[in-house]
Amino acid sequence: MERERVFLDQLGRKFRVKPPVPLSEPPKNLRIERQSKPWNAYFRMLGTVVPAYLLMYATLYTFFGFLNLEPAIVSVCGLVGIPFLVLIFWLHKPRLVHVTLAVPNELGSEAHTLPNGRTIKTQVKTNVSRFIIKDDTILEVPPGKTLWSIFAIILILLVILAFLIFGSDSETGLTAGVAIYAVLAIPLWLVGFSLPVLAWWGTSTRLIGLPTRRREAEGWLLAGMLSAFPAIIFNSFIFPLLLPFDSESFEYLLAVLAIGAPIGEEIFKAVAVALFLPSINGPKKGFQVGYTVGLGFALIENLQYILFSFAGGPISASLTIFVRGVGSIPGHAIWTAITGTAIGWLAKDGVFKDRILKRSKSIGIAVVDFAEGIGIDMDGFGDLSGYDGPREDFVGLSEENSNADSKSKKPPSWHILGGSGANNSLKSENPYSSDKFSLSYVEQSQHSNNPALKTPRGVVPAILISIFGHSVWNGTSALSYQLPIIIGLGESEAIVSSLAWTVVLVSSVLLFTRGMLREISLLED
Repeated sequence: MERERVFLDQLGRKFRVKPPVPLSEPPKNLRIERQSKPWNAYFRMLGTVVPAYLLMYATLYTFFGFLNLEPAIVSVCGLVGIPFLVLIFWLHKPRLVHVTLAVPNELGSEAHTLPNGRTIKTQVKTNVSRFIIKDDTILEVPPGKTLWSIFAIILILLVILAFLIFGSDSETGLTAGVAIYAVLAIPLWLVGFSLPVLAWWGTSTRLIGLPTRRREAEGWLLAGMLSAFPAIIFNSFIFPLLLPFDSESFEYLLAVLAIGAPIGEEIFKAVAVALFLPSINGPKKGFQVGYTVGLGFALIENLQYILFSFAGGPISASLTIFVRGVGSIPGHAIWTAITGTAIGWLAKDGVFKDRILKRSKSIGIAVVDFAEGIGIDMDGFGDLSGYDGPREDFVGLSEENSNADSKSKKPPSWHILGGSGANNSLKSENPYSSDKFSLSYVEQSQHSNNPALKTPRGVVPAILISIFGHSVWNGTSALSYQLPIIIGLGESEAIVSSLAWTVVLVSSVLLFTRGMLREISLLED
């Protein structure tokens, strides 16, 4: 602890400088408020997915270099990917908050010394304490009506641009349409591929009714993005080697779309969800993690699909944005949520969770032993004797888990001032009950004629259903365009067939999503 310092002025007078107030443990009932900034989540999401996409392709070509024994490609792509990796880590590094708390006390003081030569002066006598806490701000997104309205405006604007370009008889109108499209292409692309993800994210959070910390939700979203890395390697390099078809044939394309992509993507997304098993305490939380992981995967996939669609003009871009935003995004989310829900049911098995925690702690001890064996002081105790904690079998983990789970169910200690709807309620037990919407949704669901959609509790059956749903979407989408051509119809008939079937698929996914949200809203965590 720093000692008091004494200074002498030119007149020989002594002045005593108090030492800074030391750090202490934060109070258990602490409530911290912050101003509403609903668009922060969107800009952080956008700032993550672009470097993640570039990092994905740097990783892909690095893998390609390894396969073809090209050290130059491996070196260049590896170096190119490092800045993007650093940027992602920087955006999502753990954030700490330094809190200074002044509490009125007649035995206190009106002046208090803080570190770095700062002081705090109060009008009444107070006791001051300082502590460091994690930034556990709750997730806040703009209202759904705002997001979907902007989404609709984008589509309308693209249709207007298409009319200016393709429907104008004058050269002036054509030139103006092309010029406007060229100027607006990049901002429309950025908003078009990302805004629907944020809209579905906010919609699911409000309907499920679980308080979510922003750093947790962003971690799930980032895990979904990262799961695209091994998935694209599997789809591009591994699965094609197993196919007996010519790479230019429709059979090859159909097999990749209907078999390879669903298997690789759903398995790797399931692995991403399983990484959060220690923090999952039930099926509702599992659904939430799985849904967000699926959104992260859809976000990075949408970036590419919609980017390529803009090269085909405003008509292609508007159709792709609509189909991906309304159908594919909730499709990816709900397929992964099925698996996440099953993982949530598994997490309620105390014996299983004990084994997982015991195994993870054993691996942690082995890592410390290995690191200190090669001269790295991992635990900071000043010796290299390996792990210095208890090594006995971990007993009583179920009780610890239940205590941890009960703590995790408490609403977060961060609240938002100046927000609207769900996220600024300080007195509600559920910070996400937007104007009693969640409660009324559950009540209506209980009396609805449409039963809630039940999904399997086993992880393997859940993954198989996810793969099946994904396969039906991809396979029938390809067939809806190719079959009319095979039977001798023209290009225009094939396009009409494809669009009509897309409407069926999108409607089916939305109904499926609604049914599963009804089931999850009725569950108790």
